[in-house]
Amino acid sequence: MPGPAARGDAAPTAETLRVRIDPRAREALAAALEGRPPGSGVRLWVERGMHPHAQMMVDLPSHRDLPLSVDGVVLLIDRTSAHFLRDAEIRYRTDVAPAGFEVVGPFLPSRPEASAGSEPGAPAAAPAPATGPPGAHGEAEERVRQALKNIYDPEIPMNIVDLGLVYGMEWTDAGDLTIRMTMTSPGCPSVEEIVREVANAARSASGASSVRVDIVWEPPWGPERMTEFARRQFGYA
Repeated sequence: MPGPAARGDAAPTAETLRVRIDPRAREALAAALEGRPPGSGVRLWVERGMHPHAQMMVDLPSHRDLPLSVDGVVLLIDRTSAHFLRDAEIRYRTDVAPAGFEVVGPFLPSRPEASAGSEPGAPAAAPAPATGPPGAHGEAEERVRQALKNIYDPEIPMNIVDLGLVYGMEWTDAGDLTIRMTMTSPGCPSVEEIVREVANAARSASGASSVRVDIVWEPPWGPERMTEFARRQFGYA
């Protein structure tokens, strides 16, 4: 889905990426690099799509890399993934099962957290069913919006909520939910996949009896529909 906001954004450099590594992750990465051939680093790239996620491996540098030294650890950033990795942080978590690395940041979906008071790895409580009169679904809608923030435009490093693609939600007396949303371009080849992802995420987050996603083209989407956060990231604010 071509997006004018992303197309006008300058390519990140080693100075503008600002990747951070928490102390526990730095220790684990330094240990992984011990005994490796001179010049080895930690390759960091992002699997693209509606749920972009970071991958890491120890590797030798390539001329296509964007090298970055953070707290003594050499990161080999894939240039095509750089937009997704701006202001990211590499963490090593032991409070989840299995323990391991995660990469989080404003351009990557967040890892779902366990419910407050639950043990690590314990299933989260199911959301309360969305029933009641129209206008009584504020909490359910907020859960839906948070869930939809984990769905990204396949080509633009920003989630569909902050991009302003979600126009509104409507409920029936029976608790059925309709989501009105748009795309950045009428020619987007991923419409069906995005609709399916949105419906599944909204159904899980809201407890709605059923979820329907209507794609609309009026009013047309434009950068002014982005949140202030997204406009700042793309240089519109």
